[in-house]
Amino acid sequence: MSEYAVNGPATKLVVAPRRRFAAARQWIGIAAAAVISAGACSKGGPDSSPGASSSSERTSGGDRNAVPNSAVRKTGSGSVSALVGPPGGTLELSSGPRVEIPPGAIEDGEEFVLKEAPKTTAFLNSEHEKPVGPAFIFSPGVNAPEGRAIEVSIPLASYPEGWGEASIAYEYPVGAMVGAEDAEHTKWQYENAKLSGGRAVAQLPALNGYRLQFVLTNLEAQ
Repeated sequence: MSEYAVNGPATKLVVAPRRRFAAARQWIGIAAAAVISAGACSKGGPDSSPGASSSSERTSGGDRNAVPNSAVRKTGSGSVSALVGPPGGTLELSSGPRVEIPPGAIEDGEEFVLKEAPKTTAFLNSEHEKPVGPAFIFSPGVNAPEGRAIEVSIPLASYPEGWGEASIAYEYPVGAMVGAEDAEHTKWQYENAKLSGGRAVAQLPALNGYRLQFVLTNLEAQ
């Protein structure tokens, strides 16, 4: 994967059985008992209906996995995944990266993965900037609802001496790589970040499923 570090105006991301029972002949006595039993079961409350779900979960279409009706929070080492519903949720890695999806970003339920990504050399060839924290990927892509933002952060209590102006760089594709199957050219774009609560925090309108990397600026080289 070819990489280029670029600065410039931010680009807007668009991301973006029931079991069947075979009929069988039964003795008259057994059939009569089954009818009586079925009649007794039909007198149960609403929760006895096959389509009923508990107050803490619901199902989507034919998918029998429970869709969360409250915000989820999952933490893992190296990689973590979670089924996120309309209330949103937070995924975090023990190495620091955290992604918070706001309520309303997901219409139903969707499985998301936050994981550490292969290191990039895009920010090591310049004395003007350096990466801080690991490179990471959050996928699939997702858009924040209108008036909200996806919050991405890593631990950073203070700037190292001579460094500041934190930003988050996100990778995006610019075209296929000629002669290389399943490979593509990518570039990096930047969004501002700030220090808040011991973390470097970026508010983004969307994530596109590619790599992300927090970066610091060399103040002395400006």
